[in-house]
Amino acid sequence: MDHASFCPPGLPCRYSWWNIPVSLRIVFFVIIGLSAALMIWGIVRRAQLWRRGKPDFGLDRPMERLLRTLKYGVAQVKILRQRYPGVLHFAMFWAIVLLFIGTILGSADTDIWELILKQKLLYGTFYVVYKVVLDLAALSFLIGLGMALWRRYLVRPARLNIDWRFNVTLPLLGFIILSGLFIGALRLAAQNPPWGPAQVVAYPLSFLFRGASEQSLLLAHRVVWIFHFAAVGAAFAILPHTNLFHIFTSPANIFVAPFRNKGALWPVKDLEQADRLGAARLTDFPQPQLVNFDACTECGRCQDVCPAYAAGQPLNPKYVILDLRDHMTDVSPKLRALSPQRTATAPAAPPAEAPAGGPGDPKGNNGTNGTNGHKMVGDIIKPETLWSCTTCLHCVYECPVLIEHVDAIVDMRRYLALMEGDIPSSVATTLTNIERSGNPWKLPKRKRAAWTQGLDFEVPVMANVGEADVLWWVGCAGSYDPRNQKVSRAMATILHAAGVNYAILGEEETCNGDSARRAGNEYLFQQLAQQNIETMKQYKFKTIVTQCPHCYNTLLNEYPQMGGEYRVMHHSEFIKKLLDEGDIRVHRTAGGRESLTFHDPCYLGRYNDIYAAPREVATAGGKSLVEMARSRDAGMCCGGGGARVWMEDEGETRVNWNRMRQVLETGQNEVAVACPFCMIMLEDARGAMDVEHVQIRDIAEIVAENLVVETPA
Repeated sequence: MDHASFCPPGLPCRYSWWNIPVSLRIVFFVIIGLSAALMIWGIVRRAQLWRRGKPDFGLDRPMERLLRTLKYGVAQVKILRQRYPGVLHFAMFWAIVLLFIGTILGSADTDIWELILKQKLLYGTFYVVYKVVLDLAALSFLIGLGMALWRRYLVRPARLNIDWRFNVTLPLLGFIILSGLFIGALRLAAQNPPWGPAQVVAYPLSFLFRGASEQSLLLAHRVVWIFHFAAVGAAFAILPHTNLFHIFTSPANIFVAPFRNKGALWPVKDLEQADRLGAARLTDFPQPQLVNFDACTECGRCQDVCPAYAAGQPLNPKYVILDLRDHMTDVSPKLRALSPQRTATAPAAPPAEAPAGGPGDPKGNNGTNGTNGHKMVGDIIKPETLWSCTTCLHCVYECPVLIEHVDAIVDMRRYLALMEGDIPSSVATTLTNIERSGNPWKLPKRKRAAWTQGLDFEVPVMANVGEADVLWWVGCAGSYDPRNQKVSRAMATILHAAGVNYAILGEEETCNGDSARRAGNEYLFQQLAQQNIETMKQYKFKTIVTQCPHCYNTLLNEYPQMGGEYRVMHHSEFIKKLLDEGDIRVHRTAGGRESLTFHDPCYLGRYNDIYAAPREVATAGGKSLVEMARSRDAGMCCGGGGARVWMEDEGETRVNWNRMRQVLETGQNEVAVACPFCMIMLEDARGAMDVEHVQIRDIAEIVAENLVVETPA
């Protein structure tokens, strides 16, 4: 068939399969067909492993899932948060998208318009635009590839790893794009059509071959075509086994990610009936979590921001995910031997059907055995790695493909805590104190409101009043820790001055369970949550206010899992509301000449997106704000989250010391905080580093100190 016969005379037009005989086309189709089959087979085989996880998710709200995938997978809003890697990835991604669309249009032009409709799709102005766009896309890809090669092989940031996959795929992709351009350049040199300049990259390249004989150009064109197709086929065939697999797994992970409050962990359902708690093997993870492990793009952004990694702790969140991914590869034969886990209406085959010692063997190893019989928790992922995590959520926040490192870590902690009893001694003591006394300090309940002594007004208690507009959840630190008791007294002063109708639970309040849950003791968390919910059912109130972001996050985002739905405000929001509405006023004596810095609590900022309110409250007295280099959503953890506030840390570098160094770098002698754990950790760093000149105050203390006291007329 003479494809040129379909082209309208005198118009730019695509000549299908120019210089490629039918026999060679058949070879090309066979190559692409086989390589595509290998790619699909590899993807399906990998997806089979995901179904061995717990079916603890649904595909509800499909339109929202699609929009989320478009936002993070196509628009790549998180990738662009970092300029250089964002630009290079964006350039390469959209180049591939456009070239793929161009390939589809080219196939449609040949196989539908010519064969069926007996006309052309790609001709005239449309064809010219088509060639311009494809050449620019190829150029965009090569620029992005050059940036990637420069960064990975010359700059070599610590967060990027180099192995055979990158050494193969990056040159392979570069060859595919370059060979495609040279195919066009050789054709232009042989044909020299008047619309040749439309190929804005291939046309200048064609001058390299002008003057060669027609026979040489045709031979070279055909040879390059052969190598180009072979490279494309190789890329398809190896894709499921290389870093390119994230092209499929990352959007899949974004799509199947569960909808839940950002600050809430995966709950353990049917706690009393569960045979095993936590994740000791891959089949203990929810199915979306297994997709997580394959979705990693290995960008290392989580590693860069991890406070534990920066302090030399054993944790590297990137390698937690990659090690679990590699473990899933090692045990894939045993995983495939299992029946896919199903919902309660369609139960999976009993664990005894699994191979001995494998991922379903109730008497076998604690973890899914690999080729060397390694335990997932203990050998693949070390306990000290898991206990290093502060649950600051920075890894999750920075991940461009919505991997949930913290959930995986806490799920493995649950296994250690509840099944193995393998928990740091200091944390074990703290959890015992909480269980027996309702607070980490092991102090009696009758002293929970002892901090109110010395105030010149009475703090109302719910048991006495029964109803109030505001239930003030003081929290364990605010009730028992001597330093944070001062914050509670400051908060009481503000509420009293504003005339707020509030009350506290007093002796009826008990620990909210945040530390227990993040230390892996889900049983204790649920017990505490149910107890607190039952207590609050006795009283009428509109809003809960708390000065602890951990209490705030737990009451707002995690108690709904237990049936407790409340309107919760952090004290920064509530104090700001009082200031805005004129219920309280403060002296502005600083005149902008004095300044301070502010430390963002992780559980207030990244967990709940509250950044402006505490800053406005901290500067209400007139001081200006000097931000730390790492602030707001990039703020660094103090080291106290994830029950780490109760752990003994003897390392040469500590998370809270690193954060105090960042405070000192601002040149400020005062740092405002809005979290009792942050107060404890920064005060500890101040003493250890002998920087006693740095004043650490909660925002409530700053406002209380500057309150305008209204005198009766």
